[in-house]
Amino acid sequence: MRGMGDTTAYLRRGIREIICLVLFFFTFLACEYLFDVRMAEFVSPNEVVIYESLVIGASVIGFFVRPILYYRRPQTIDATSDITGVLLVSALLLMIMAVRFEVLIAGGLVACCALGYCGSTAHANLARRFAQTPCLARAVAVSYAAGILVQVLNHMVMPCLLYTSPSPRDMRRSR
Repeated sequence: MRGMGDTTAYLRRGIREIICLVLFFFTFLACEYLFDVRMAEFVSPNEVVIYESLVIGASVIGFFVRPILYYRRPQTIDATSDITGVLLVSALLLMIMAVRFEVLIAGGLVACCALGYCGSTAHANLARRFAQTPCLARAVAVSYAAGILVQVLNHMVMPCLLYTSPSPRDMRRSR
């Protein structure tokens, strides 16, 4: 039976893939949270769950598109990944700035599709890195736990920074 030293060595060798999966989990959860908060500005709390399910379900499209491209059109993966990154950032900005319900839905759908693609990439890369090791499940578990931890820290630290940092107006008053 292998000891924890072997597991640590395997995990260290795959740290890039683990970090990518951590960032995916964090971003996916942050996107979901952002969508819920913004959607609550337009609909009742009971309806938020319905729209969240719709938007989160769109991530499945991205999860399926990436492997299809990977095996059917491998030459398009780099360009598709670049486009997906641009779409994701644009969709997140659209969700942040949306002043209409329909715009928020569109931004959420595009963001979750793009995140599904990114998540598929992160999962596939991690699976390839740990395929011949006994540590695949541990690597995924560590990634998920770290992603949740980063999300929790984000929710604890960011409000403190936002409410304790002096605004530019307060800085001018103190002079």
